[in-house]
Amino acid sequence: MSELTELELSLLPTEDEIKQYEAKGWYVSSKIISDELIERARRGADRFYKGERDFELPNYSGIANDNFDESSALLNNEFVSLQVKELNELAFYPLIGAIAAKLARTKSIRLFADSLINKKPSKPTSKGIVGWHSDKAYWPTCSSDRMLTAWIPLQDVTIDMGSLMHIDESHKWKDEEELKQFYSFNNQDLSKFEKFLLDNKPDHNRSVMLIKKGQVSFHNCNTIHSSSTNVSKINRMALAIHLQDASNHYIKAYKDNGELIEIGYDKLCNKDESGNPNYADENIFPTMWQE
Repeated sequence: MSELTELELSLLPTEDEIKQYEAKGWYVSSKIISDELIERARRGADRFYKGERDFELPNYSGIANDNFDESSALLNNEFVSLQVKELNELAFYPLIGAIAAKLARTKSIRLFADSLINKKPSKPTSKGIVGWHSDKAYWPTCSSDRMLTAWIPLQDVTIDMGSLMHIDESHKWKDEEELKQFYSFNNQDLSKFEKFLLDNKPDHNRSVMLIKKGQVSFHNCNTIHSSSTNVSKINRMALAIHLQDASNHYIKAYKDNGELIEIGYDKLCNKDESGNPNYADENIFPTMWQE
């Protein structure tokens, strides 16, 4: 693992900032990524959409892998950092993993997945919304509640671009089953959950991530978030990197009918000694930071 420079060490979150993250469920860094690295990542994203690949995944079953379509309001493609070198360079930038490790209070960080999300300019009534959800709701086979996501916009994000929104302290609601009826990344109707919040959690606060290119937003795996339609005149692209802390491992989870749950990422990795998906498989879930 790369060692941090003195300047990079000064950009790590302080103990007070870590405590604020633990209280709110999210944290925004200062500018930690150079414009040059972001621009290389944008070129890598363009190459990806043209069908160019530097590396191949073992298979593409069970992961988001949208075909490029100019008419689509939203494109979602996973594990792009394991396919395109410029996106790999951004995702594995050491300071991102080091900040995540500080926030999760862990000695190492592994990749769990990533998602290149391209939100096209749209009319307010058209699709392009990311519905209210928590990431952990999609990962019932993960043991840890310290997993987190780093959200890296590839341009400045303004209010009209459909930025990421977090509900403060919502990571503390993880055991409230009635909330989960609303969770869906693909739900284009944000209003039902918002009405539920007004009726049941009237004191909740929503924070919009209006951040500059080079800043990174981190949120806990149980933090509820969404984003609205992009009504600006430019694409809003972001790379979301889902991260595992050192303690995370596979646990069996079951549907209401008793059927064993298999998430898409389970189909990519190798198996451990017990025959279960190995979330420490370095080919799919490589170590990104080691203290």
